[in-house]
Amino acid sequence: MIIDVNERRKAPIILNGLHNADRAYTIFYDETNNHRRVHVREDGLNIPEPTCFVIGGIAYSGPQRSFDLRHLRKILKVQDSAPEIKLKHVATGDFLKILTSQKLETFLRWVLEQGLYVHFSVVDPLYWSVVDIVDSILSDDSAAQLFPFERDLKNDLFSILRYDLEGLIDLFRRYSFPNVGRERGREFIEELLDLAEARSELLDHFNYMMLKGVLQMGRNVASLPFIENETSNVLIGGFGTFFLERFYILKNASHILDVEEVIIEYIKNVQFVDGIKELNHFRFANSESELGVQISDVMVGFLGKYFSFICLNDDDELSEIRQTLGQQQTANLSLLNELLERSNAENPVFAHAVMSNRDRMMAERFREPI
Repeated sequence: MIIDVNERRKAPIILNGLHNADRAYTIFYDETNNHRRVHVREDGLNIPEPTCFVIGGIAYSGPQRSFDLRHLRKILKVQDSAPEIKLKHVATGDFLKILTSQKLETFLRWVLEQGLYVHFSVVDPLYWSVVDIVDSILSDDSAAQLFPFERDLKNDLFSILRYDLEGLIDLFRRYSFPNVGRERGREFIEELLDLAEARSELLDHFNYMMLKGVLQMGRNVASLPFIENETSNVLIGGFGTFFLERFYILKNASHILDVEEVIIEYIKNVQFVDGIKELNHFRFANSESELGVQISDVMVGFLGKYFSFICLNDDDELSEIRQTLGQQQTANLSLLNELLERSNAENPVFAHAVMSNRDRMMAERFREPI
């Protein structure tokens, strides 16, 4: 597969108002919660819980530079017997337990002192699965005028469906989702309408009426293209596409990835070109010999727990938890906020989220100072 980076990057740069997309960064990557493939079985999903997939790590402007590995290991008190620095050496447990770690504060302050940026692409697998329903309806010419409301409609439909996770998985199973098919499309939309009406109190009245209207349109469209002719019961076939996006938007950057066979297999036959010039702007590296990848392991592991925590708790729970955080937890959250805000100011492409509007908003609100 040949990818012309200029063709692929033009639209996202314009639509998202990205700046500094041409800057020459050095970017390190790691990943967490890569479920490889998410599918529906008779007894539920093939994964224990649909935690957020995150790829990301650290970045800085200019060519690759060296870090003082011995100093970092010393301040983090990582034993010499450990071949590399990983999240478990900095903090363990769930997100709230991780926030209690003084080592995490040391690590985050070090990242700030080094002038590093944090980049990430986070994907909520259930949200990513559900959005195809809205996209299918809005792809019809009769619904073109509703495209500006796309994200709001996806957020509202997801709010209705996530209310009962077991019920959502059962819905997926009964309709072989995402391969609902043209013959059962109307029946599927009718069931969504019933669910929306039964749970209308979860939405503002205007939002409910908008969602209801769009679903009613969905009953009458000729085709629901993104939930037809798909592989039955496979919600997500892989996350490789999120790597490719970084490679073509940040075409002048040097991308350094942890050795991961699934990703190597996915992109080994991809060729990036910039006009007539072939780009060789990414490589895989053994994490034991690349401190940048080790730092990314810690950062991405932390972010994976953070975003999953946000998605798994409702608004009232998050508000109550935020008010009761201890001093160390608050300090670490403040440092995370500083890092992400500074990184986003440098380049908005460093923060990419396939999440509902609600989850994006709550993720920002939770880490802001009270």
